[in-house]
Amino acid sequence: MQVDLSDNTKLLKTFSIQFEPNFSLNLSQQNNTQNHGTTVWDSAKLLAFYLFESIKKPKFEVDQGEVVIKNKKKCLELGSGCGLGGLLMASLGFDTVLTDLPEVIDRVLLKNCDTAIQDIQQWWYHLHHTEHASVKPKIEVRSLDWLNLPSIETEFHYILAADCIYEIQLVEPLLKCIRAYSSNKTITYIAMERRDDVVVNGFIEKARLYGFDARMILKKIIQNHQDLVCNEDVEIWKLKLRG
Repeated sequence: MQVDLSDNTKLLKTFSIQFEPNFSLNLSQQNNTQNHGTTVWDSAKLLAFYLFESIKKPKFEVDQGEVVIKNKKKCLELGSGCGLGGLLMASLGFDTVLTDLPEVIDRVLLKNCDTAIQDIQQWWYHLHHTEHASVKPKIEVRSLDWLNLPSIETEFHYILAADCIYEIQLVEPLLKCIRAYSSNKTITYIAMERRDDVVVNGFIEKARLYGFDARMILKKIIQNHQDLVCNEDVEIWKLKLRG
């Protein structure tokens, strides 16, 4: 598969990313807003490919005459931006909550979530060729400010954040947010570019102080995707609460 996923994709009004021949997501972008969250960054691309290859594809069953996704789990995406990571998890059958600030939600995120529903349903139909195409992915969009955390009464199996750490001031608010919505069963994936060692190393050190085990996904796994994301500075970290 030959896909140009280099940084010049930020100039596209619609960024299309293909995960397999019968499944793509098409994301609206706005490159002229001076807002970090209205275009798709390399770390989000790489995280999405990693998740697609690492997590089992959705399975369906009939429950009291209704087709449902088997073993339903939940995912929270922080700083969703254009929504790539969260929408990919929705395509894998997760009840997914995508969050960002109101400006980003209004500019790109809501539109992308609406568009993705049809893309996901078409892929599900290809996977099963049955009435499962009528099942809609569970996608919810919420406004979320890391400095003013609302109560969310649910347990998330996964939390995602891509390219949300680019200055030291964001480290502690993001970790407090992750900690607030985590249990000891939650797996968190953080994808980021190593633009500044002080910021990245500070995040990892502080994550451990907050009670998380933190390890980087093996570079070999990341290197397997370098033909798709030509950015050697991207790292993916896995966090899980100790105990």
